[in-house]
Amino acid sequence: MLEEGASPTQIDTALEAFGFAMGPFKVADMSGLDIAWKMRQATGAADADRRYVGLPDRLCEAGRFGRKTRQGYYRYDDSLQPSEDPEVMSMIDAYRQAQGIEPRAFSASEIQQRVVAALINEALLVIGEGVCRRAEDIDIALVNGYGFPRWRGGPVFIARQMPVEALATALDQLARASGRGHVAGDPVVLSTACSRESSHGPSESANRSKT
Repeated sequence: MLEEGASPTQIDTALEAFGFAMGPFKVADMSGLDIAWKMRQATGAADADRRYVGLPDRLCEAGRFGRKTRQGYYRYDDSLQPSEDPEVMSMIDAYRQAQGIEPRAFSASEIQQRVVAALINEALLVIGEGVCRRAEDIDIALVNGYGFPRWRGGPVFIARQMPVEALATALDQLARASGRGHVAGDPVVLSTACSRESSHGPSESANRSKT
């Protein structure tokens, strides 16, 4: 969305309004942009057969590593409070022009929906690959470990509240926006997971809780 026309402030503000304590760009600045940059360099991520957004690389090449350098997606004062940086916006504009991207406007609700759809899609992949035994464990992990707003329930809970057609539409839109290399999750695994979970007896569920 940053590449397509949204700003770091817009995305962070929309997700904080959704319920996250911090938006993703503030989190990235806090953890250090150079860490992910070095990982991308080591793994050759830019050569992968998937959409690659080079904006974070441009910031790192300019020595903007986040809060520790007082400049990342934001600039930071002596109290380490973030503020929007016109220099970053100029870098983003130049990147879009070089890529031939015509920026468009994003609403807060569209930003929130895109992010939630991405989390739902990843949850579907995790369930389909058998990484977790219960679908609800994904929500538990995200709420308790990753700051997902608990009153929202979690991506699995949200997906199960959505009409089938609305969920399919959201996932299709995500796939189109994500571009090449996107791996789509299968919503059918939600009903399969429900059936599998309901077949477990109380004693087995209790044993899982103890472990």
